[in-house]
Amino acid sequence: MSKFFALLLFVFCFACTNKKAETIVVATPAPSPKYYFFPKANVYFDSVNKDYLFLTNESRTWSTAKQIPDVMQSMMDKSVLIDSPSTPVWKDNQNHKLVYSALLYASPNDTVEKKAPPTVQKPVTPEPVKKEKKGLRKFLDKIFGKKKDKDPKE
Repeated sequence: MSKFFALLLFVFCFACTNKKAETIVVATPAPSPKYYFFPKANVYFDSVNKDYLFLTNESRTWSTAKQIPDVMQSMMDKSVLIDSPSTPVWKDNQNHKLVYSALLYASPNDTVEKKAPPTVQKPVTPEPVKKEKKGLRKFLDKIFGKKKDKDPKE
């Protein structure tokens, strides 16, 4: 019986090694582009394909090139990685310029509330108080009547 199992094992091993090896090809997706945005120059850089995306024709169309004009090159100082770019990346350019310009170029003093200088209040002068008539003048006013004051209130 042990010879039977040995023969069975031998046939099984032989059958397994004679199978043709199947090659499984797994298609790996191309690496998705990673864009760096330079807000001051308004330029995108695709780090996977090594291409620049920038506006041409008086800011009307987007172009792709391996090199950018020297004017733009001089303005490329600070950049930020676009986490989840839209397709095409420049579709959200207005939003990118707004958000990343403020993020990279704003200083802490830009967000401090500026206080207005204190205002100086003029001192309030009290209205003159009428003096009450006393003595002889009061007596004469009672006998001969009051003299009309030039005060418009009365």
